[in-house]
Amino acid sequence: MGSFDTLLGLLSAVNDPRRAEGKLYQLPYVLLFSILAVVTGANSFRGIVTFIRVHRAHLNAAFGLHWKRAPAHTAIRYILQGLDPTAVEHVFRRHAAGLQPSSTEAGQRVLALDGKTLKGSFDHFTDRKAAQLLHAFDTGSNLLLAHLEISEKSNEIPAVQQLLHDLNVAHHIVTLDALHCQKKTLEAAVQAQAHLIVRVKDNQPTLLQQTQAACTARAPLDANTTITEGRSRHEIRTTEVFKPTKAGIGTEWQPLVKQIVRVSRNVLHRRARTGLWTSTSEVAYYLANTEASASRFAAAIRSHWHVENKLHYTRDVTFLEDSSRIRHNPGIFARVRSFAYNILRRNQNDTFNQDRYAAALGGLDAVFALTVS
Repeated sequence: MGSFDTLLGLLSAVNDPRRAEGKLYQLPYVLLFSILAVVTGANSFRGIVTFIRVHRAHLNAAFGLHWKRAPAHTAIRYILQGLDPTAVEHVFRRHAAGLQPSSTEAGQRVLALDGKTLKGSFDHFTDRKAAQLLHAFDTGSNLLLAHLEISEKSNEIPAVQQLLHDLNVAHHIVTLDALHCQKKTLEAAVQAQAHLIVRVKDNQPTLLQQTQAACTARAPLDANTTITEGRSRHEIRTTEVFKPTKAGIGTEWQPLVKQIVRVSRNVLHRRARTGLWTSTSEVAYYLANTEASASRFAAAIRSHWHVENKLHYTRDVTFLEDSSRIRHNPGIFARVRSFAYNILRRNQNDTFNQDRYAAALGGLDAVFALTVS
């Protein structure tokens, strides 16, 4: 119970906007039980109510409550959707920081920043587009560290610059996709003392041509080649590091870029139906405001895709986030999923589906056995 007392204490910092007469169900417990319900398989307000109804007697005994019945799903919806996302986000970040292994805190981390659309949150009646959240994902511990809601009238670019300012990213590696290959983003990374790696693509055609020419004009400072095999796939990946010059990438980029990274991928795919092999190749370019070995760059660049494969895929397939039709303040329930995601990831024994199923079958004892912080 000590771990849950810690989480409960954090959740107690969230301001309850309800009138005193309407606080039949205390907010910290509503939030805690909502998180535990999602851990055990709930994906909706009704699922949260079912969890509380089934375990009400045990929850009363465990937490010293006197709830005579589970709240209605409309009450859960009213409570959660009335919360301030900033307050919930502050608690989430404190909880996520507490879940980080001590070894990860001490060493250099690789953080992938990437946005995700809550596809079902659009509202045609009010002409509101689907909400977007920017995620900060630690690719070493596979924990989600923070969110930032992206304004409907804006995009990911200023949100990333804001998150670089808000988070403690000093001396850690931050990876970004080509959308964020912007001078202001690199300047924000310098101010935050973050080691930024960002891809260059056709959205910056002149810079891409200059980067390609700079790599062609001189030999690499360092190179690293890896070969991976599995599932009818054979990949040879070569990572090369180059020193930029003023003539190579232009004077406006020169102060912000310490090294250029070129990644060449040659992949053989075996078709199961015919047994024949086909090949594909790709060359990608990255700008970095720090100096590192080719092997270090290779590991950081490859790990960026963990945010898609281990976070976004899990949220969509396991937590059914894309199917959720929560339209009012959808970021609150998204953060409830994130609490549950981090708890399950921190204590993962099997796939997320199987771990949620095991927690549901094991009852509250199985849920309480999870190390929350």
